[in-house]
Amino acid sequence: MRSMMLAALLPLVACGNNGNIEGAEVPAHGSGATRTYDVRDFTAIRLAGSDDVDVRVGGNFSVRAEGDPQILAKLTISRDGDRLIVSRRWSGARGNARVYVTLPALTAAALDGSGDLTVDQVRGSRFDAKLAGSGNLRVVQVATESLGLSLAGSGNIAAAGQTGQLSLNLAGSGNVEAGALVAREAAIKSAGSGNIRATVRGPASVALVGSGDVDLGSGARCTVRKVGSGSVRCGG
Repeated sequence: MRSMMLAALLPLVACGNNGNIEGAEVPAHGSGATRTYDVRDFTAIRLAGSDDVDVRVGGNFSVRAEGDPQILAKLTISRDGDRLIVSRRWSGARGNARVYVTLPALTAAALDGSGDLTVDQVRGSRFDAKLAGSGNLRVVQVATESLGLSLAGSGNIAAAGQTGQLSLNLAGSGNVEAGALVAREAAIKSAGSGNIRATVRGPASVALVGSGDVDLGSGARCTVRKVGSGSVRCGG
């Protein structure tokens, strides 16, 4: 009887271990401290675990992971439509893997975990970055017509470069550090305790209902709706 019960539970355990995987899992190749994954035709990335992801935009598709073999055994790379998802099966192993991703173009990046996500550059008509975890999301160089930034977690977003239109929503305790990002116009909504810093050289609308501060630099011409205790700096 006990053997029959164990046999019946095994499929349920297997499902539970894979419950956090979205889309189709990509098989890993290699052994030791390195794994490679044969996956292509994605334009967006989501990090849902505690591992770190470095993204290089402008080359052929490539996904490689490095780290402790025990951690790599629990790392999952999956594809859901045009999204590449980096996550991990439940594991008691401590430490992080580092995942290196190369792709021709990137339109969106999302971070839901405690790991760090770094993108070297984004170009094109629009790019969206969303953070809902405790990790940090950084875009080293932006060159887009429009940029969307959304922060609902305790981690920080950092960005530099240039964009035409900046749309920024903050509802968390993390900060948006984009003083080195120059936008021609912006729409800012802040309902959290985190601070926002960006450089706007043109019109900007600011809606503030939180306790965080908003600093858009001396070149911003702002229309402000303020209910919260935070401060707004625009213009001289």
